[in-house]
Amino acid sequence: MKLFRVVPEILRFEKFRDFAEDFSLGAEDLVITNKYIFEPVISACGTGCQTIFQEEYGSGEPSDVMINGMLRELSGRSFRRIVAVGGGTVIDIAKVIAAANGAEDVNELFERPESLLRTAELFIVPTTCGTGSEVTNISIVNRTALGTKQGLVSEEMYASHAVIIPEFIHTLPYNAFAASPVDALIHAVESYLSPLATGYTEMFSEKAVSLILRGYKKIAGDRSSIAEYAGDLLTASNYAGIAFGNAGCGTVHAMSYAFGGKYHVAHGESNYQFFIPVLDFYRKKAPDGKIKRLEELLRGELGGDGIRSLEALLGRIIERKPMSAYGAVEADISEFAESTVKNQQRLLGRSCVPISVGDIRDIYAECL
Repeated sequence: MKLFRVVPEILRFEKFRDFAEDFSLGAEDLVITNKYIFEPVISACGTGCQTIFQEEYGSGEPSDVMINGMLRELSGRSFRRIVAVGGGTVIDIAKVIAAANGAEDVNELFERPESLLRTAELFIVPTTCGTGSEVTNISIVNRTALGTKQGLVSEEMYASHAVIIPEFIHTLPYNAFAASPVDALIHAVESYLSPLATGYTEMFSEKAVSLILRGYKKIAGDRSSIAEYAGDLLTASNYAGIAFGNAGCGTVHAMSYAFGGKYHVAHGESNYQFFIPVLDFYRKKAPDGKIKRLEELLRGELGGDGIRSLEALLGRIIERKPMSAYGAVEADISEFAESTVKNQQRLLGRSCVPISVGDIRDIYAECL
């Protein structure tokens, strides 16, 4: 039985310039990023790297349309290494580009994942403290033809190096900074509750939960303390990525994809929509199961009723809006439930307890 695995080498530099100099970045390297990240930090280093900016191919989270445009642009270009500097969108795109092996349509890769082959060394530098994607081998893509998001999984999409650089976190606006650790927290909790969890993954999950909640408690009382805890939250995101890269995520992620795909809701915000309702469902269905251990962990950090205390703390950090605030209507409930069961079995199989299409429909209705 496989217990634990970490593939990328994990590095830390305080500033991007230190990383660029250490690895001698230059004209043979491709940087995939956003202009607002490139201009103040990367451009000042004068590396001479080739660049491609995600926002020139579409906005929001990765879609097949966006990725295909970038694949066509890069067709015929030569680069030795790919350096992804950004949030989840940039990172997921870079993983596909690094392993596309000449393909110009990401949908073909979903149909033939065995054709993926990494042809360039991949460095991933996360600029938010939520994704954890720098240490996983999955890319989440909005497949517009199917009307849902799906995960493309391959050994070829592991980065060779995951590079932690706190410099980027210090410049995030409050809303972007505050929202991203919710995603990391959900990664940590879902991997902790997963049937595939082991003592090794639980260790990383528990540490991530503790770091995030302690940081959130401080930030909720004093927003000026963000810089002080940015490094801890970036580390927590990495820990959570290691945990869910081994044990997987479950129902929260499964339910977020149909909703987020249709209404273009950011991944972390979409997950947050279902986080507490799914935990409540788990507690109702199996109060003496693994959820009980999670509640003990939450009470140790927050006191009171662990889940209710968690809900209250998160509400002080970022508002949780109903699905209807994004445009969802009653007719979406059955559509989303059926799409989740049809397209997200990989995630539903890692649910803390068995969950039916009726259960999923009820949770969507509660969140509407």
